[in-house]
Amino acid sequence: MKYTFHPMVFMVLALLSSCSKPSPEEYLGKANVAINEKNFNVAIEEYEKLIADHPRSPQAEEAMLAIARIQADELKDYRRAVNSYKRYLDTYPEGKQAPIALFLSAYLYHNELNDLGNAKLMYEQFLAKYPTHEMAVSAKFELENLGKKPEELIPVQQQEKTQVAAKSTQGMKKK
Repeated sequence: MKYTFHPMVFMVLALLSSCSKPSPEEYLGKANVAINEKNFNVAIEEYEKLIADHPRSPQAEEAMLAIARIQADELKDYRRAVNSYKRYLDTYPEGKQAPIALFLSAYLYHNELNDLGNAKLMYEQFLAKYPTHEMAVSAKFELENLGKKPEELIPVQQQEKTQVAAKSTQGMKKK
């Protein structure tokens, strides 16, 4: 038995293949162009499309972190950045960057949002889950100094040297 295809079948197949979604790499390329042009919201949109269209791809994991970094570093929207890091942690609890996402969430709560309760909770979670991670020393330091002002962190000898230098500078200005 011989099969023949109607030309219309080829047209439908061609039409369907032209409607396919962009590849993860294409989304990443568009996002990188937007970042280079300082169009950070456009970059976030491209990352979100990548996540929606290719949720199981390694690039989706990368995109979630990129969104959080843009929100924190470029847009200074720390609350959204924390939420994006939490989204990453919910989606990829064992992801390669999960320790960093957890630490940065705690850091943003502490140093940008001044939410000491959540900062403490997240630093403690970090230390419980990743006690030997390279950021554990920083997490311990942040936890031990939660709520302290920067001048409280300077060793006493350094404070004294700074005060002496300030007094001698003032004395020079009076002359």
